[in-house]
Amino acid sequence: MNKQVHTTRAAAPDSLTSHEYDGIREYDNPTPGWWFLIFGLSFIWACGYWARYELNTTPPTVHGEWEEELAEANKAMFAKLGELKPDEQTIVSLSGNSDWMPVGASMFRANCAACHGRLGQGDVGPNLTDAVYKNVKTVIDIPTVIREGANGQAMPAWRGRLSENEIVLLSAYVASLRGQNLRGRAPEGTPVAPWPEAAPAPSGKPASAAR
Repeated sequence: MNKQVHTTRAAAPDSLTSHEYDGIREYDNPTPGWWFLIFGLSFIWACGYWARYELNTTPPTVHGEWEEELAEANKAMFAKLGELKPDEQTIVSLSGNSDWMPVGASMFRANCAACHGRLGQGDVGPNLTDAVYKNVKTVIDIPTVIREGANGQAMPAWRGRLSENEIVLLSAYVASLRGQNLRGRAPEGTPVAPWPEAAPAPSGKPASAAR
């Protein structure tokens, strides 16, 4: 049986390879230069990726990069407030500040909602929207509980994980939840006196942040 080569176009004798498989021969076409370029760039990228994530003992992660960006954003944000003090006037003033409470709400959802509920209505942890508290007698006890923890660390200590400004701002947000009386976990603890009223802060800023 004669073997025939089927091609779709006329080819010069030297454009076909010398090997043959079941009557099939292939063109001796060189690999295009763009293919080598893509391969080379892929190899270089792979080496860089391997060095960054495999040789590095503490490789960067998406979560870590997000935390770094968040820290930088918070640093710039809190520079506008100055150094906050965890005193009564600062906390109460901030709790009524419409510019900063959305920031406090965001911090609460990120750090506290797992135990206290997204709106502070309570879940594993107590309801923060009523007027009954387990470890708080005055508004200045709130940053202490956040900083040091409570109930044998059932409420974890956030000292070292949150800056002092973050603790004060978060405390102000927790203070602002009082009186909403959202349906959730039943009241626990002892009723406490209402928070004092804040003196007006200059230009809508907390008094402690004024320069």
